[in-house]
Amino acid sequence: MQFTGDEIEQMMAETRETHARLAERAAEVEALTATATSKDRVLSATVDARGVLTDLKITGQSWRELAPKELCSRIVDVVAQAQSDVQNRGRELLEGAGPDGLDPTAGLPSADEMTAMMQDLVAQFGEVSK
Repeated sequence: MQFTGDEIEQMMAETRETHARLAERAAEVEALTATATSKDRVLSATVDARGVLTDLKITGQSWRELAPKELCSRIVDVVAQAQSDVQNRGRELLEGAGPDGLDPTAGLPSADEMTAMMQDLVAQFGEVSK
């Protein structure tokens, strides 16, 4: 298959648009936070886009009645829920933002995957004509 200079320019423009869209979505993902609250509303945890705990609130007095192990378990659960929420929201933002065959939520392709993609592109483009 041969491509003209105009066809290649169109593909490059589409690539630039995809890159800009991915960069915009990545910035949105980076700004994400998530807060989860326990069922009894005693605990709430907030995490940033990377899942790092940024805030933990314990309200009321009922937590004092819990055994230390139970309180710790509930804290771990509410933090895990916030981390799961932020991860899911990030995945939703990035879903469909990348080019066909590349899932930005799956992380970067391995070296072998990159080599295979490049070989496919070379096979697709063949010889360029102007």
